[in-house]
Amino acid sequence: MEPPANVFISYSRKDKLFVERLISDLLMEGISVWRDVEQIAAGSNWQKEIEHGLEQASVLLYVSSKHSIDSPWIAHEIKAYKSSERKVIPIVIDDVGARNMPSELAEIQWADFRQDYDLAFDSLKTGLIAIVGEGEAIKARPKKTKGYVFLSYAEEDSKFLVKLRRFLKDHEYAYWDYEGSDRDYQAQLFLELEGVISEANATLSILSPSWKRSQWTVKEYLFSEEINTPVFLLKAIELGPTLVIAGMPYIDFIKDTDRGFEKLARELQRKGL
Repeated sequence: MEPPANVFISYSRKDKLFVERLISDLLMEGISVWRDVEQIAAGSNWQKEIEHGLEQASVLLYVSSKHSIDSPWIAHEIKAYKSSERKVIPIVIDDVGARNMPSELAEIQWADFRQDYDLAFDSLKTGLIAIVGEGEAIKARPKKTKGYVFLSYAEEDSKFLVKLRRFLKDHEYAYWDYEGSDRDYQAQLFLELEGVISEANATLSILSPSWKRSQWTVKEYLFSEEINTPVFLLKAIELGPTLVIAGMPYIDFIKDTDRGFEKLARELQRKGL
């Protein structure tokens, strides 16, 4: 059985990119985090599992943003946690969140991430370790902590995508893909993709004839190159000579899929991911 998590994060799913980065950084510091998506088993009662996570955590982090202020479920989490007289630390990530902090949290010192993320994170880390205890934080340090990768693919290549997702989960990488991840449906797609790719540790592009014809995948590759997000080209299906990636190295999955994934694991590790 896993030990109780130190931290429960209450947030809107529309702030997932920020929260994923925060979780990754907290884990790097040995501060364990209860994650609703990963730690609720299929078939479980969602509400009961979340309430159990709240009961076990030493501190609740409330992410205050333009998306969280209208969430009745987040308000329920705060009320339930405050009634237990345990610690709550508000986190502000935009001006709307700062102006609309719940009244019961308004007098608590915020961790303000609107300007300098690193400075705010250092302050938050110091406060959290003071609450959970440095010894507990060190004890909770995971063996491996990794960021997330962006998956670029055409819909027609979903068969290989299933194998790639399984590989990433087995190797403890988080990932974002258009089909399987939370989306911000109020944002224009190209702006959402720019944000996701900018935050990613790497882009994995599944190469195939469909990738070549897609209106998005080549743009995602070029944008990743432009902002210096590492790109791994995964050749799933023979696509013939292609100008945009001419001369670029790729990992071949056509001849031997298992060997291809072994090489991908090595290359990701070699890049420090």
